[in-house]
Amino acid sequence: MFMDQTTRDALDFQYILNKLEVLTPYGTMFKSRMKPYTRGQEKLLENQLNILQSHIPFIRDNQLRRKFNNILGHMKDLRLSTKRAMDGFILTDVELFEIKSFLFLIRELVELMEENRMPQFPETRIDLLPRLENLLDPEDTKISTFYIYDAYSEELRALREQKREKDRELKLMKKRLKEQVGEDLNLDLRPDGSVVITKDRTELLETLKSYPYLTYVSETYLNIRFVIKPTEEMTLAERELLILRDREEREEMKIRESLSHEVGKRRRELFRNMLAIGKLDLILAKARLAVDMDAVKPTIIDNFRITIENGIHPKIAELLKSKKLSFTPVSVDLSEGVACITGANMGGKTISLKMTGLLCAMAHHGMYVPADSMELGLSNYIKSSIGDMQSTDSGLSTFGGEVRVVSEAMERADEEGLILIDELARGTNPEEGYAISKAIVKYLKDKPAISLITTHYDNVADMEGVQHLQVIGLSELNLDDLTEEIKYGDGMTIINKYMNYRLRVVDKSTPIPKDAINIARIMGLKREILEIAESIIGESGKGKA
Repeated sequence: MFMDQTTRDALDFQYILNKLEVLTPYGTMFKSRMKPYTRGQEKLLENQLNILQSHIPFIRDNQLRRKFNNILGHMKDLRLSTKRAMDGFILTDVELFEIKSFLFLIRELVELMEENRMPQFPETRIDLLPRLENLLDPEDTKISTFYIYDAYSEELRALREQKREKDRELKLMKKRLKEQVGEDLNLDLRPDGSVVITKDRTELLETLKSYPYLTYVSETYLNIRFVIKPTEEMTLAERELLILRDREEREEMKIRESLSHEVGKRRRELFRNMLAIGKLDLILAKARLAVDMDAVKPTIIDNFRITIENGIHPKIAELLKSKKLSFTPVSVDLSEGVACITGANMGGKTISLKMTGLLCAMAHHGMYVPADSMELGLSNYIKSSIGDMQSTDSGLSTFGGEVRVVSEAMERADEEGLILIDELARGTNPEEGYAISKAIVKYLKDKPAISLITTHYDNVADMEGVQHLQVIGLSELNLDDLTEEIKYGDGMTIINKYMNYRLRVVDKSTPIPKDAINIARIMGLKREILEIAESIIGESGKGKA
């Protein structure tokens, strides 16, 4: 498994999938089957990224983007109808209409691609089906509505002409009879040939009882209703009309059967086009996502390394934007072994972790990434322990849940993969937590996996061969210059305003920043307490941030 559900959730990968908006049922199918490229599949991924790159200019054109969206958005799922035709079933008028519409949309799509010289690839090549188009549109109307046209059959044409003629005769008979009844009885009949007589008109009612062309229908306590009684000639015409309609329906059924057979014969071309449209739909969805996120094409390399320059976590960036704040881009350069990120809480360590994992996941799935640049050596897996690992189902504490996840990661440490661990051993006492954290770092530092670990234990990262990344935080800020702002301002606003979330590579000689002390000062903790804390740090020299 490349990523388990816990890792997907922690990195907010579903957020990206939700943003990846395919427009056809075929695109939805390919999106649901989307798999990551892993070690050894570099050329395949490069090919997919090159195909994506060739489509992006067309999506940058908003007018062209809308045209593609309009065509793809009208395509329906015809897989079942095509399979029914393949299996010998007779398709309904609705199914034949949908297939006809699909063929017209294919033509519109192909013409749009050719007109704009969009590159063609074997997997996205869409072929027209002119013979099937002509069969479903024999009168060349170019209208997507479906009808069993007279052109399908001379027999059908003759039957419909006889039916129309018989229908005209019958209407004329009804009109003449209605006029005769009106003249004979001096009555105004309703359009449906009925008349309502009040019961106090006894003489007229007696006349109507014996009148040959009216028949009793119903009555109320005030009125009696009569309708025109068809003549034998009219009854015969209606019977002939029913026979013609039945023959017409049977002829239409034969035509639908023939058309369904033709659809079934072209199932391979139809299914192949559906697959090509699905792949094109997914590529265009990735292109829209890349354009909307101002993302870049990741460079896939053979060396197992991850280099991100000014990367952004899009979900967190969107959340910050809603609060009128901006995401500080983060850069990392990681290789086999361990890199530790240290810094105070609120310093963005976890966000750096999530950003690294998410951008790697996006690149592995053939997507552009929100960064200035990215070089990636493919992993076989991404495994994370981020957030509260407490499991109510199994009754594990936060520490227990964390150990379980970390243990699972250790099982794959001998493979080339990405391991992300946030605030290692935060769920237990500091002394044991420090020992466990250092032991895990020592275990991982010579493994082929790339491990990125955030920790509040600075000394965990002081081993030879471990890269120590430190959040710049508030270390470059002179708080004495902000005395008045701290005194009267909102602490959280000040921290968000001046916190530098970027990472820097440090060594053992780099002074430990006192961001926790500075944050406490900004948030208003008493000066006397802060002075005591600083003296304790000076005495212990243990450097816990």
